[in-house]
Amino acid sequence: MEKPPQDEPQDALLPEDVGVEYSTAEQDEVLVRRQPFWKKIGGDGLVVSIVFHAVLLILFGAWVVSSWTDTAKTDPDTFATGAGGGAAGERAKIFEHKLQPKNAKNLAKTSARITSKSSSATLALPDIPTTSSASLISGMTGGGSSKGFGGGSGGGIGSGKGAGVGNGKNFVGLFGAKFGISGLTGTFYDLKQDKDKVATKAAPYPAGLGPYREAVREFLNANWNPIKLRRYYVAPENLILSQLFIPSRGANEAPKAFNVEKDCQPSRWVVHYKGNVKVPQDVPFRFVGSGDDWLLVRWDGKIALDAGYEFFEAGGGGDYKDFRKTVTDKFDINRAPGGLTHLRAGPWITETRGKVVPIEILFGETPGGVFDVYLTIEVAKSKQKVKGEYEGEGKLKLLRFNNEPIPEELTKGTQRLPNFDWTAEGWIFEAAKATGSR
Repeated sequence: MEKPPQDEPQDALLPEDVGVEYSTAEQDEVLVRRQPFWKKIGGDGLVVSIVFHAVLLILFGAWVVSSWTDTAKTDPDTFATGAGGGAAGERAKIFEHKLQPKNAKNLAKTSARITSKSSSATLALPDIPTTSSASLISGMTGGGSSKGFGGGSGGGIGSGKGAGVGNGKNFVGLFGAKFGISGLTGTFYDLKQDKDKVATKAAPYPAGLGPYREAVREFLNANWNPIKLRRYYVAPENLILSQLFIPSRGANEAPKAFNVEKDCQPSRWVVHYKGNVKVPQDVPFRFVGSGDDWLLVRWDGKIALDAGYEFFEAGGGGDYKDFRKTVTDKFDINRAPGGLTHLRAGPWITETRGKVVPIEILFGETPGGVFDVYLTIEVAKSKQKVKGEYEGEGKLKLLRFNNEPIPEELTKGTQRLPNFDWTAEGWIFEAAKATGSR
């Protein structure tokens, strides 16, 4: 059977095949639809982006406000101790206002009196704490002593590392405070070992006594340049000095105060205090003091006091070359259990009130055993000299560098010291910044 013919698909035929006239003009024409400007610049995506970022900003703002509110609720006058947990659990206790230091407790006292060889001077020094057998032994550790006494009780600085770590309370001891007050900055050096804790020539006893003194002289001859001491062991912490008045006690109290008693034996050490002070009055004054084993005071670059068992500058004859004066005045004192029985006076100093002057204090312990250091001032009766010399009041004042409370260990004996001026009102040498002219 013959199949019927099939038509070809229309879309397979050319225009001329189906009788349609083909126009080349229509082929060249392109139909363009005009889009709004908003879509041309990607308006749809921009809206989404703006909305997304707005949500992020709102969330971030809410978080900042919440954090600031929580912070504002904290009392700025409180701070946490370094308890790290302690009895209060995982959180440190919060103490409001100032932390109150513990008072030095149970310090047995023995009478200590000062009298001047001058007919016009009448004074006494504070009670001196007695030393126990155990503390005597501890003071003798690592160096021996020709004096035969050891450590004593006394207020010092605790074992804290500062606020936030350990016992961080800022106890103001006899050697100074760690922070929070103005005064002279003190540094502790152990000349028996170098900065790497290797023993030096000053380490053995008694062979190390000579090298120790040579090291001190090298520092003095270098214009008191600390670089000469930094080759030795330096305590990591500094102390700020309010006054220097430390009755007899074991030589181990110095490294203990600077928190290095575990690293340093109590002998052949040096403490150096340095700063600038403002002269309180224009009336002549002089330094009066002594150190066991030695004490030096440098005022405006001049040696103003050299006193103790040992002498480095003025000698036993009191020859103060910087002032062109020889001073032999002494004030008797009972410094038991130490054997030194007097304080020495330096040359008279005249300064302009309000002048800022650099001052340095250097003292040290040579063999070990008993240690003490006293630094006071005597003020002249007037600006006028009598027979070519100023006449002193005959009454010593505590040399102070600020108005901070005096440690209780010293003030407990004030009722037995009617002729010693603890407050030194009007004569506080306040710590000040250098003027820049030096």
